[in-house]
Amino acid sequence: MNRELPIYLPIKVVLLILIQAFVFSKMALFGFISPMIYLLILYIYPTHKNRSLWITWAFLFGLSLDILLDTLALHAIVLVFMAYIRPKMMRIMFGLNFEQKSFRIQQAPVAQRYSFIAAIIILHHLVYFSLEAFSWSKWLLVLEKTFSTGIVSFIFSLLLITLLSPRRK
Repeated sequence: MNRELPIYLPIKVVLLILIQAFVFSKMALFGFISPMIYLLILYIYPTHKNRSLWITWAFLFGLSLDILLDTLALHAIVLVFMAYIRPKMMRIMFGLNFEQKSFRIQQAPVAQRYSFIAAIIILHHLVYFSLEAFSWSKWLLVLEKTFSTGIVSFIFSLLLITLLSPRRK
């Protein structure tokens, strides 16, 4: 079965959003940590597709999460920001390899992939929790939530990627 067909991307995205909304958002590890695995959307989306379409899809994904989780457009705002900044992050993380049309994140070295996922998670959480707090006086709480939720999100994301990636021969 070819998992690279265009029909599988929307299925993966819808599954990530539903799993986030109905499983991971209900978790409260240590009382306040809810892993955000829907960020894998930024990992699985093809690298050289139409950028304006990608930002529109990111808005719709975020809006659907906001509707399901009742979070006042926080996910939509942050996903649009992350979709906008993703090519710049990829250029920094993957260098000149990113410029090639045949480049795929899944073919990059493991260390680069993991550092890309970690950077996405930390930046997303920093923006998300900053908007959630919406106050400079709560900067310590923002950092605490960013790094604690970021570590747990990173671990769950790596587990999900490892479990769902096709086996290499």
